[in-house]
Amino acid sequence: MKDEILHEAHKPQFASAPGQARKAATADEASAAAAELKHTVGVVRRLSRERRAAIAKRGKMALPPEQR
Repeated sequence: MKDEILHEAHKPQFASAPGQARKAATADEASAAAAELKHTVGVVRRLSRERRAAIAKRGKMALPPEQR
């Protein structure tokens, strides 16, 4: 069985953005993207953990105004 999705011409994802095309990533592209983003995952998790701890300890008002 042949995967026809990868061999189709690109189709616009939204009518309002005809220049934007939907493309299926290959396994190599997906692995490269995951490796590129991997180091940021730990940072985001740490910030989320600190934010939840601040909320639990002092309530919502403990956060800076832009994060409420």
